[in-house]
Amino acid sequence: MQIFRIISALISLYTLLCFVRIMLTWFPGAEYSKFGRVLSQACDPYLNLFKRFSFLRFSAFDFTPAIAICILIAASTICTGLSSGAKITLGSLLAMLLSMAWSIVSSILMFLTIILVVRLIVYLIKGDTSTSYSIWTSVDRALTPIIFRISGLFTGGRPVSFKTSLGISILTLIVFNFVGKFLIGFICALLVSLPF
Repeated sequence: MQIFRIISALISLYTLLCFVRIMLTWFPGAEYSKFGRVLSQACDPYLNLFKRFSFLRFSAFDFTPAIAICILIAASTICTGLSSGAKITLGSLLAMLLSMAWSIVSSILMFLTIILVVRLIVYLIKGDTSTSYSIWTSVDRALTPIIFRISGLFTGGRPVSFKTSLGISILTLIVFNFVGKFLIGFICALLVSLPF
């Protein structure tokens, strides 16, 4: 049982290193420092395993690091459970994996919702900013395909304004997140109650 505790601690440490590596990419030049290069050699082989999954990238948003971190957290949680002598059944394992997967999806949905709300507020305050280059031009370039695809589900493909598409997308993401949380919780409870 002690071996699982050690493995869990090592996985947690590696998770922290991967998280720091990901954060360094947000600061120009930081990933090219000596510390950044050492972290890159240690973490990039693992993180790059997830780069091949193109469905985890939406326009300019790349969610592959979140998946990589969540898998490490799941492995650490399993090892911690094994070290404490907890009985891990197939149902509880499936419930944990489903819960982790939903956590990732929910985080992505909340992230997109926050960006869309901020964009809608800026749009309502400043009006259409697409005529001049600004940070919002880049944001709009990344968001427009997503919001028009979501709003198209409800408008039957009829053209709608950018503001209307933003509103429909925000409401859809909030409802989907709420309903998804309820359904995943219900399914996980059923899985945990399985005898095997």
